[in-house]
Amino acid sequence: MRISETGKQVIKQEILPRESPEPKELTSETVRETIAGIQKAIRENYVFPERTEDLYRSLEAHHASGDYDQITDPGTFCEQLTQHLQNIVNDKHLQVMLPGDMPNIFSHAIKKPGERKERAHPGLTNIKVSPDNIGYINITMFNPLSDSADKIKEAMQSVKNTDALIIDLRKCRGGSADSANFLLSYFFDSKVPLTLLETYFRPQNVTFQCQTTKTPFKYTKPVYALTSGFTGSCGEHFVFALKIHRRATLVGENTAGLAHPVAIIGLNTGILLKVPIGRTYDPKTDEDWEGTGVTPDIHCSEENALAEAQKDILNKLKAETTD
Repeated sequence: MRISETGKQVIKQEILPRESPEPKELTSETVRETIAGIQKAIRENYVFPERTEDLYRSLEAHHASGDYDQITDPGTFCEQLTQHLQNIVNDKHLQVMLPGDMPNIFSHAIKKPGERKERAHPGLTNIKVSPDNIGYINITMFNPLSDSADKIKEAMQSVKNTDALIIDLRKCRGGSADSANFLLSYFFDSKVPLTLLETYFRPQNVTFQCQTTKTPFKYTKPVYALTSGFTGSCGEHFVFALKIHRRATLVGENTAGLAHPVAIIGLNTGILLKVPIGRTYDPKTDEDWEGTGVTPDIHCSEENALAEAQKDILNKLKAETTD
């Protein structure tokens, strides 16, 4: 089943607060219950159901062989489980961890009822226009659209009349796809919603079409996106959409290669499982960027990406004026 998604976040990355305190020491019972909880969660949620039995059997074999018997530190246990899972599927999003490893996520997950979020977008910073009339927006995180729509609109209004725009995602590790889709919508002048990407979610067995939506105006000038090996997840969603629709020039390094939306599931033992529950891909080719990253059009080091983009923009603008 396919459902249109025009800038609105339909399925969030699920975060389930832990039901038990974080374990301070490891017992044989904790090991057994944690493995059973991971196996159940993977069978029910992992994006590639054809690989779930391989993952299940791998943990079963390591447990039966006594590979976890000598481990007493819960953090070391989580690292070992992660390694054993990733040895099977080479999926960087599939991880086992302690709640203490993700304090920011947990503080968000257990926000008190009725508590208001600050309506800001701290991940969207350093908006400016150069003397050469080149716009620049730095994005380190795509916050939920409900918290950031106004800030995105203000940022785009600031660069509305520039001759070209540079969007810096070198330090962007991810975030919410609804914000990314809303910003992407500024760069596609289509009279009807345009499907940029599709995202399949296995738990619901539905496919969402990531479509453009209405924006105050459309930015039709050249767009450049800066990338690095740190650019991940929703940051890659953003640059991948620009690349496959030939709407931007990507400058920098290959991105991290994290294409799978995840759920973070709290197990009864107080340990967390981060499990990929979907995949985002090009609906025309079925290609995504998991494990490979998004390849830039202009390869250079992360440090030189801004200068290279500025140079390419100025050379093209100069060529236009001399034609």
